[in-house]
Amino acid sequence: MTNHEIARIFSRIADALEIKGENIFRVRAYRTAAQNIKALARQLEDVYRETPEKIGQLQGIGKDLSAKIAELIATGGLEYYEDLMKEFPEGFLSMLDLAGLGPKKLKKLHDELGIDNIAQLEKACRENKLETLEGMGPKTEIKLLEAISYYRGSEGRMLLPEAGEYAGQIVGYLLSSGLFEKVEIAGSLRRGKETVGDLDILTVAKNTEKAMDHFISYPLVGAVIARGTTKSSIKIKEGPQVDLRAVEKKAFGAALVYFTGSQQHNIRIRHLARKKGYKVNEYGVFSVGPRGRERRLKASTEEEVYKKIGMQWVPPELRESSGEIEAALDGKIPSDLVKESDIKGDLHLHTSETDGRAGLEEVMSAAEERGYKYIAITDHSQNVRIANGMDKKRLLRHLERIRKAAEKFKGLEVLAGCEVDMLENGKLDFGDEVLRELDIVIAAVHSKFNLDRKKQTDRYLRAMDNRFVNIIAHPSGRLITSRKALDLDLEKVFRKAAENRVFLEVNTHGQRIDLNDVNCRRAVELGAGVAINTDAHEPAQMDLLKYGVITARRGWVEKKDVLNTYSLSKLKKALKK
Repeated sequence: MTNHEIARIFSRIADALEIKGENIFRVRAYRTAAQNIKALARQLEDVYRETPEKIGQLQGIGKDLSAKIAELIATGGLEYYEDLMKEFPEGFLSMLDLAGLGPKKLKKLHDELGIDNIAQLEKACRENKLETLEGMGPKTEIKLLEAISYYRGSEGRMLLPEAGEYAGQIVGYLLSSGLFEKVEIAGSLRRGKETVGDLDILTVAKNTEKAMDHFISYPLVGAVIARGTTKSSIKIKEGPQVDLRAVEKKAFGAALVYFTGSQQHNIRIRHLARKKGYKVNEYGVFSVGPRGRERRLKASTEEEVYKKIGMQWVPPELRESSGEIEAALDGKIPSDLVKESDIKGDLHLHTSETDGRAGLEEVMSAAEERGYKYIAITDHSQNVRIANGMDKKRLLRHLERIRKAAEKFKGLEVLAGCEVDMLENGKLDFGDEVLRELDIVIAAVHSKFNLDRKKQTDRYLRAMDNRFVNIIAHPSGRLITSRKALDLDLEKVFRKAAENRVFLEVNTHGQRIDLNDVNCRRAVELGAGVAINTDAHEPAQMDLLKYGVITARRGWVEKKDVLNTYSLSKLKKALKK
């Protein structure tokens, strides 16, 4: 069972207990445990297999929760959780996945309007029934209808990091068997799509019968959908469907192109192949003679497939039929798309001074372990009260502590910064007399998400006119499964960023992945640069940086366009503007 699944179960238990009015400290214990589990770098299952008692030594995990984790890992289920869920109507707690709907509000909807599921909630909103409830009204109904629409658009799909977690575990399971010569992730996960449906795995097996038996025996299997000699499918408990295919080694490259997709990219590839007298499909590359006779050619690698068609190899992240075919035919696929190894530091990190869950030295040590040359500590400003934001005095004391702690880390440059709230009128949460004390200023929106297009855009433009602003955090403000992007004229925002040398963030925290791939590409086209940051609130969340890199690659972003690929001296020069 993955950390994500265990954390989800603990979160649901916390929700259920809060709705029932149970002791708030019990509720917090489960919520804190869920947050800590999500942030772990290692899988709890691996820790448990090696040294079971270490589970209870993890932060926020006591004896009771340790026993529940052990039960989940050993049996794939938790009796306490299953019994608790029986106390609620089916689909009731799923409503908590909607933006703006917490346990207290959900209980009110149930007790006063008898709402038990999303369909009933949608009907009640359309019939204006929420206007009869204290603290709710037409605006609440509009927001919930938007949240429902957003939720349904991503229903049945996983966020990219979650899909990566499932895939990593099952690939490790397959490779450990010794039954496979090759194992590769394919499909939308390999292309780095921000949400993923089913998982596709392509293999070369030494013995397909044994390989398929091993696959369908995966410990977390909930159901075997199909078992064949070259293709099998399983459904993971509380997780996605996984399709595994075994192909011949000499056709592996062609199969990997085919099963990676996208569909439109593959259609273009097949069309180009036909023009050159070839046929390309999942079984290989074939030359087609004058009488239709086919001869299979070597296609064990993707590079061989693309070369036969007369084009450059196309990185998986670009295969969306968005100009990559034409670029590959002309030899113009970017040669220096940003890579994870290019990143020299993370410029958006939080500590326990505000809403992070680790102290200064712990965060610095984590950065040092990752081989970073520099980082920025950027806790919240005073306007973000929910995140324990700092007033002027606290911030200045915090800057002193950052610089003092950094003295212990000789190979790591630590920038003392702040994530400064962008107020409704575009002014910043601190005046210039405070901002000039910071090594780096990240401006961010945390309120007034519903301003009209002109007001929201003017807000951003005014903020970027402040000479101390270096980065705009999570620029569109969207949360993939629950909150739509702000109503912004992004063209104006990108042009202003380019003009004022303000970098736009690709933020990988939680549901963000913001900027997304399309906006990354347009921003760079207009001359703006990006910064790929994790916005980590736990040291382990720094590992999510790879998903920001994948998103930037999907946006055709090259190393030169990314602030935190700069050398330290070049970075400091860029920040001083």
